[in-house]
Amino acid sequence: MNEMSPIELPPIPMSHRDQTVGFGKGWYCVAESAEISADTLLPVSYFDRELIVFRDKNGDAKVADAYCPHLGAHLASADGCIDAGEIVCPFHKWRFDATSGKCNSIPYTKFVPPQAKLSFYPTMEMNGMVLMWWHNAGAAPEAKPYNVIEAHSDKVWLPAFERSFETTVPLRDLHENIFDTAHIQQLHRSNGMPEIADVVRHDFGLEVNFEAMPDGERTAIHFMQFNFSGMSMVSHVVLGTGYGFCQNNTITPIDRERSLMRIRMFMLDTGSPEMNEQIGKAFAARVMTEIDQDMKVLNFKKHLERPLICAGDGPIMKWREYAEELLAA
Repeated sequence: MNEMSPIELPPIPMSHRDQTVGFGKGWYCVAESAEISADTLLPVSYFDRELIVFRDKNGDAKVADAYCPHLGAHLASADGCIDAGEIVCPFHKWRFDATSGKCNSIPYTKFVPPQAKLSFYPTMEMNGMVLMWWHNAGAAPEAKPYNVIEAHSDKVWLPAFERSFETTVPLRDLHENIFDTAHIQQLHRSNGMPEIADVVRHDFGLEVNFEAMPDGERTAIHFMQFNFSGMSMVSHVVLGTGYGFCQNNTITPIDRERSLMRIRMFMLDTGSPEMNEQIGKAFAARVMTEIDQDMKVLNFKKHLERPLICAGDGPIMKWREYAEELLAA
């Protein structure tokens, strides 16, 4: 008997799968540090709105609403630009300070309305990422995100792999996947099922420690930890005998239907370029195979308010309680 090919589902509207209102508070990646400069406006679309990302004259990363408060011109359209530390609107050439957002001058009048100012978002950079703080009510940042490279600064980490892609997973369900330990064995066909040792709450979010896995896998894992900053970023560390990897995985909503996921992987320097390349390629291939397997399911799943949990599923409800807190703010 010939095996039937799997049916390829068409996209399913998010309105059929998730009724969540707003986005969880937290730090979201909106650009790569290498993409932005003090003489270019980078237009991006996130949170169902248009934004611009740039550097001010001090070199600091900034994120602002893309539309001029005067008559709504997109600041990166036509000849909109940064000139001498000021953002120049392409429509009427109003000039806004790139550090404060305040309008400095209007070419056809000496009176500048005091409320003429661009809307900025709290912004920071970390490990090559430009991070923007989002809060549904516009509240200030509560804590900095977890920095995995800084936390393990006693080791030498080398860039190993980067990838970004769009996904249609319900945003709040993506990282729930880490707590769903049963799927590791059932979907990814792992030889063993990882066990979560404990979940610890921090100002930045959640720390999740897994039991060591000395048996059941070809390569023993002595230390495995996930740190969640909000629901937008997870930092993952795996250490074994003679090898180690860490990842920053981020997800940022483009609109209600789509999000952009970025994967940035680092590997522990073994001291041998040849060995680094060999191990790095093998680990990156495995990680991406598992992510691709996940996305074939997650891109179509529905967020269930009352899932039917059974023994062996893992502490899924711990994640759900945490996610609800982020969304309620």
